[in-house]
Amino acid sequence: MSEMFITPMTPLAPFTPIAPFTPIKTLGELSGPAVQPPAKGLPFREIFGAAIQNLKETEIISNNDTAMLALGDIDDLHTLGIDATKAYLAERLVIEVRNRVMESYTELMRINL
Repeated sequence: MSEMFITPMTPLAPFTPIAPFTPIKTLGELSGPAVQPPAKGLPFREIFGAAIQNLKETEIISNNDTAMLALGDIDDLHTLGIDATKAYLAERLVIEVRNRVMESYTELMRINL
């Protein structure tokens, strides 16, 4: 029989710490409600602008949550899912409003005077 030799494992070098993650907060503090609902009588531009602003803010929050998850700085996964769903729904809202406006515009152009 041949003698079996097992080589011992060498210990891994310790990891060097990286800089702590600082969330992106370019659109204000984002601590309050995302966007105040538009008051009655505002033109479409203001309503659509508020929807786009809400979309930007929810995407920033969702991206920050994802980065924090990747770095291990988040403790509750349900917040990540909720924020991702909010961002998805905000995106769908903007897309649907745009689609309805385009359909309305097309319909108005078909009217014969």
